Amino acid sequence: MDQRDETTWVAIELSSAGEARVGEGSLERVIRRDLGVDKDHPVFIPCALYRKDGHTVTIHLLEGYVFVASGLPETAYFGLERQAYVNQVISTSGGSHGLRVLSVITNDHIREMQAKLRKMVSSEIPLGSEVLVLEGTYRHLTGKVTGVDEENAFIYIKLRSLEVVATVPRIFLQETQGA
Repeated sequence: MDQRDETTWVAIELSSAGEARVGEGSLERVIRRDLGVDKDHPVFIPCALYRKDGHTVTIHLLEGYVFVASGLPETAYFGLERQAYVNQVISTSGGSHGLRVLSVITNDHIREMQAKLRKMVSSEIPLGSEVLVLEGTYRHLTGKVTGVDEENAFIYIKLRSLEVVATVPRIFLQETQGA
């Protein structure tokens, strides 16, 4: 594949209102609405939210930024600067007319950040802990963490009619008091 065909990403610096939306979990939805894109257009917020002991816990890899895949007209990205949740879209001024041009980040760099974030999230769940599954097929069931990989935990779940070791994304888990 030609590197020029690979996705690049636009960096957007958030205001304090944008950071508040990150904590609420509403930033991605608002960005998609304001750009007029659906769930197929990649957006990466370098943090993870999960519930623990009745509180929302936020793990930040990089505060103050969100990354949106390129591919839209530049004016769409620059239009976000009119929103209260954005400080600026990262760009450079160039040419004889001083026009702004988006500064983009390679897909490899974003993949590295995503891997680091997954590792940070996964480090929060120790082996042997009792967990509650918050989302997915096993939602509302409890079990014991028997193993982990980069993104998932392997949860031993025992019911009256079923015993299973389920593979569940770690972000869908909440450690319970029985741990």
